[in-house]
Amino acid sequence: MASADQKHPPKLITSVKTVNAKIFPATKYVDPRVCNIVVVATDENGLPVEGCSVSYSCQIGQMDKHSYTTTDRNGLALASYYSYKTGKDVVKIKVTKDGYVPAEAEAEVEVVATATPLKVVNTPQKGEIFLNGQKIGEGFAEYVISSPGIYFVSWGELEGYEPPSPVKLYINPDFSVEPVSIEGKYVSLNEKREFVDLSVFVCITFDDSSGVPNPVPDAPVTLGDGQTAVTDKSGFAKFKVKANYGPLKIRAKHPNLYEYYQEAEVNIGTKDVHVNLDFGIFFGGEAVVGLEI
Repeated sequence: MASADQKHPPKLITSVKTVNAKIFPATKYVDPRVCNIVVVATDENGLPVEGCSVSYSCQIGQMDKHSYTTTDRNGLALASYYSYKTGKDVVKIKVTKDGYVPAEAEAEVEVVATATPLKVVNTPQKGEIFLNGQKIGEGFAEYVISSPGIYFVSWGELEGYEPPSPVKLYINPDFSVEPVSIEGKYVSLNEKREFVDLSVFVCITFDDSSGVPNPVPDAPVTLGDGQTAVTDKSGFAKFKVKANYGPLKIRAKHPNLYEYYQEAEVNIGTKDVHVNLDFGIFFGGEAVVGLEI
């Protein structure tokens, strides 16, 4: 006569946790590019089950070859998923062990295209905003850029004000999806400015295919008037400097390359100033680009 255990083998209980369920394609240089999956196998009493065989299947992506195929003494199996294509995928997981009823589970993953959000805010909140000659807003604009390139932000005329001059932006979503924010200040024709805003964008050219630089975060920037700042994740450091000051020296240090600097010298007038400092001169990029805004 068969025993009760033989008639009713114990069940495996499988739970799944995903870390970074939304990722970017593995072909880009923007993290996260890998979805980590934690598989936990227990028995019906909640105790870990060691030595379970774990298999994975998916449609558009791939499982890393180092993904665990056997649970450890804690009942854990760790796996990594990546994809060269965008889209939604489901990782199907099957856990088996002799003497147990097999268990199945799923992990949903979404692979999204890289894109850099651009936001432009005018002061006062009036005036037309153009991107490469195309109107994208009036007083305020948000635009998503998905292709690496050099982009020019420009502004329309506004009665009683002097409009900002165009800003030249290097945007490379293959390397950074950090939002880029630009302020366009219309200056009253009657206003005498004591201070102006200085924006310093620090970048480096690593992209051989497009030649468009990518931002360098955490780069120390020093001005000739003694001010210092560190670039944010989007590669920008921002200052307030005296109007009609110049020439003003700007110096940026690469945070990871020993004694690697880039410098510029600009004359500050009565309009805000935007300066691009490209470390990538040795990679084919421009050494210094400065535009008044």
